[in-house]
Amino acid sequence: MERSPAGRRQDYCWFHEITLRWNDIDVFGHVNNAQYYAFFDTAVVRFLKTLEDVGIAAGGISMVVAESGCRFLREMQFSDRLEMGVRVERMGTSSVRYGLAAFVNGEAEAVADGHFVHVFLDPATKRPAALDPRMRQHLQTITLAQEVSA
Repeated sequence: MERSPAGRRQDYCWFHEITLRWNDIDVFGHVNNAQYYAFFDTAVVRFLKTLEDVGIAAGGISMVVAESGCRFLREMQFSDRLEMGVRVERMGTSSVRYGLAAFVNGEAEAVADGHFVHVFLDPATKRPAALDPRMRQHLQTITLAQEVSA
């Protein structure tokens, strides 16, 4: 089975720098695979919080991760400078699929790429709820135009 090419920097719409910590490194001397999911989560939430008064807190916007995945393409070391690329690949009524990629040291090709699906919930019922129009508009700023669905 042939692997698709690694994510490219130009294919991502928004970036967030993450400082690697010593405890991100495992016994083999590279960033532990589980840490990539934390990097994905941090990058997505940082993007969401760029919307003024987004209300990600008790009583505000509520969401759950319904799906995630990651391809590990190359090792990442403690000395690397990490930037997470974020884009919206699909947006439904109550869910969003983000495309994510880890780039190091300003390189054009990702060392890891993956996806993250958020389902937005009604805070009271914890059932899927339609995206708030302001949030939808915010997410559209990093959406791959050809992939948007109703």
